[in-house]
Amino acid sequence: MNRQAQKLVTKFSAASKDRMTRGNAKEAPTQPLFHYTTEQALYSIIQSETFWFTSIYYMDDDAELSFGFGVSHALLSAALEREDVLTKTFLKPLVDDFEFKKIRARFEFYSASFGQKDDPEQWSDYAVGGSGVAIGLAPGFFALSNPKNPRPEETIFLGKVIYGEAGAKVRHASVIDSAISTVKRAYKALLLLKEQDEEEILHHMAAEMYVEILWNSVTSKDTKWAHQSETRLLAVNDLKTPKLEIRNASVRPRVELPQPLLKKNIVEVMLGPKADHAAKNRIRTFLDQNQLPHVPVTAAVA
Repeated sequence: MNRQAQKLVTKFSAASKDRMTRGNAKEAPTQPLFHYTTEQALYSIIQSETFWFTSIYYMDDDAELSFGFGVSHALLSAALEREDVLTKTFLKPLVDDFEFKKIRARFEFYSASFGQKDDPEQWSDYAVGGSGVAIGLAPGFFALSNPKNPRPEETIFLGKVIYGEAGAKVRHASVIDSAISTVKRAYKALLLLKEQDEEEILHHMAAEMYVEILWNSVTSKDTKWAHQSETRLLAVNDLKTPKLEIRNASVRPRVELPQPLLKKNIVEVMLGPKADHAAKNRIRTFLDQNQLPHVPVTAAVA
């Protein structure tokens, strides 16, 4: 790719990362959020100070991801109808890939989910029908550092899930409109006169916009899920050159990422409404043994 074209792609990529970073800051929680899980997972999380992030392609409900992809595809299709002939060259392959197979083959996000305190639906969906626990984490846990050159495991996005088509359209329109504008500038600057140059820059532009489209898709859901009021931590992997170690790849891929801010930000461990009578003593003993005597063990009322 020639130098001028590379500058355009780099500028677009930087703007995309900036939008996601600003989203991190804008959606940062002001109250504790809760991770609903099993009792055994609680022990593992605290002892290892690590969270398991599960591949978004293996989420429990595939319709979650297809909703966001559907909104994006509708916007791309509308753009294909209205844009000029040259821009259509960029848009048509994206529209034709209506199942987003190219995105899935290239990038993978991994997610860890958090919700509101003592939520009946979260107990049912994520904590063994209410017999598990919920780990309460202060806002400080989500105040992710943003060094200039983070290690792969430090490149985590905070995504507050939005519900409904209107909000999803706003998010997707930002990256799509930005990509179209960049491609138009490349044609106007006569950077794509050669077929090889055109193919290369359009390929790179598509790859760069895929990350944000994917992030937008996994942080938007249909209004029927609004009761979850969910926030996600999201880590991304480039599957062509993965920098995060993928575990359990053949069944339910995940990455295991260290959380150095975990212990000092645990504010509560809540027992599910169907937890057994001895659970409180077991968990109290475990927390005391792991230098967390100040963390209360409470009971759900949901």
